[in-house]
Amino acid sequence: MAKQVYETLFLLDPTKVSADAEGVKNQLHALIERHGGAIDLSRPWDYNHKLTYPIKKQKKGSFHIVYYTCESTKVVELERDFALQPEVILRQLTTKLDPKWKDEILKVAREEQGNAFALRGMQEEAQVQTDPAAIGGEVPPMGDAPPPPRRGRRDAGDAKPE
Repeated sequence: MAKQVYETLFLLDPTKVSADAEGVKNQLHALIERHGGAIDLSRPWDYNHKLTYPIKKQKKGSFHIVYYTCESTKVVELERDFALQPEVILRQLTTKLDPKWKDEILKVAREEQGNAFALRGMQEEAQVQTDPAAIGGEVPPMGDAPPPPRRGRRDAGDAKPE
């Protein structure tokens, strides 16, 4: 089977990470290596992040990102093992990297600015407001232009002539 490069972003229990960050990291690596994976890069992303809502009674979380090479047939088993570690792993997200972007993504991830770049992107994304028209909502009228006609409804002035 062909080996693929994967990226897994972990949301870890912050109490476990603060007590033994290196031990938690080694535990994640051991899980991946047990399934035949080879670690390409592993680094903390944000170890003291306030969560939007509590997850398993935790209001803060520690993000850790791991890039590894593994056979695609082993990934389902690997994710099942991640799910069996609820005392450490609160959530995880695994994505397959496109081979043509592998070198560039790993280059950015290795740099110290890579962490700030990713966090800045998350903050900018949170500030973006969706255009109501894009999700099917009404667009507020501009200036003196009348609002667009509504479909499927008739007003009193729209009655059919008899």
